[in-house]
Amino acid sequence: MDPDRNLRLLNVFWALREFHLWIPIWIVFLTEERGFSLTDVTVAEGCSWWGWCCSKCRRARWRTAGGVRSRWRWGRRRWRSPSSCSPTTNFGILLASFLFWSVASTLMSGADMALLFDTLKVGGREGEYERRAGRGHALAWAGAGVATLAGGPVAAATSLRVVIFTGTVTCAALVVVALLLREVPRSAPAPAPEAAGARDGYWRSIGVAFREVWHAPDVRAVILLAGCATAAAHAVGYLVQPYLLDRGIEVGVLFSLLQVPTIAAGVVGALLAARLGGGRTTTMAMLAVPIAAAGAYGVLGTAPGLAGFPAILVLYLAATLLIPVASGYVNRRTSSERRATVLSMQGMVTSLTMAALAPGFGFATDQWGLPWAFALGAGVSLATVAVLGKPVVRSR
Repeated sequence: MDPDRNLRLLNVFWALREFHLWIPIWIVFLTEERGFSLTDVTVAEGCSWWGWCCSKCRRARWRTAGGVRSRWRWGRRRWRSPSSCSPTTNFGILLASFLFWSVASTLMSGADMALLFDTLKVGGREGEYERRAGRGHALAWAGAGVATLAGGPVAAATSLRVVIFTGTVTCAALVVVALLLREVPRSAPAPAPEAAGARDGYWRSIGVAFREVWHAPDVRAVILLAGCATAAAHAVGYLVQPYLLDRGIEVGVLFSLLQVPTIAAGVVGALLAARLGGGRTTTMAMLAVPIAAAGAYGVLGTAPGLAGFPAILVLYLAATLLIPVASGYVNRRTSSERRATVLSMQGMVTSLTMAALAPGFGFATDQWGLPWAFALGAGVSLATVAVLGKPVVRSR
């Protein structure tokens, strides 16, 4: 195989992966065009988070080359766009499409970075991994930023439905690129465990990891705080488009333009996390993030007009800042053979919290209005600090 060919195709894939014009208008489309309530949309999203958790557990057993190849063939299909494209107004079909997207998204997760490392290893260029992986993330963020900026104007010039259906074009392009990629030749694999014991070994490792976390109160508290606080901040994404509509911003140039800084805030949060060291700085950051998130929600719920919009940027920054900081803390306190499994628990806490919060946000907005949804976000953030703050401080 030609490693450089794979690397060029991976760059194309990353640039296209998040380039979906529907990003800034998908909630508007489902609520305004298809007639779903925000509760319907967020309940479907909550169920998709449950689906993500279940499929994540099963994916951990995909270790064979065939499994990786299958993920490259089918994991590329980002199905949130087709779920939004569905012409149905039936909630059951909407829910099924969201669940399908969550499984497909899980199958895709990490496969590109695994192929990147294997491709570089063929040429003895493993030292380039961090640089090329960083470039891949930058290309994905850039694609999302450009799509967010363009989606609103295109929708204003055509229609919401046209923009949504362009997502199928992007998905098709991703599938073509994925099929052009070549799997790296592998040496003969080590003998596999007996089929009868493989599943037991997997679940036994999960059980051991859970026990390890349970008997380490500091790690347990950090995982729970980081997962819950990240979900509380990240859930604001379901309210950004309703917030702009509530403030009289119609779908168009300004509607998209105001959403672009949220992506920039996510980048800033990730970069800021890289600059934080361990020890007291880490502990302070883990406590400050949910407190700042609660304050930001408070500003959103009380500020008139668009005066509270900067608070949304604070929430996006908080959502991307906390996980790397907490992961570093957990990495330093977990045995190497259990590290990956323990770290995955942090993501599962976030997902399960999102599964509960998303429908709550939608229901509160539909029944009582946006201020109550913002109040819910602030309440969850403060409750997280109140319950888990003291154990985290002790862990220092």
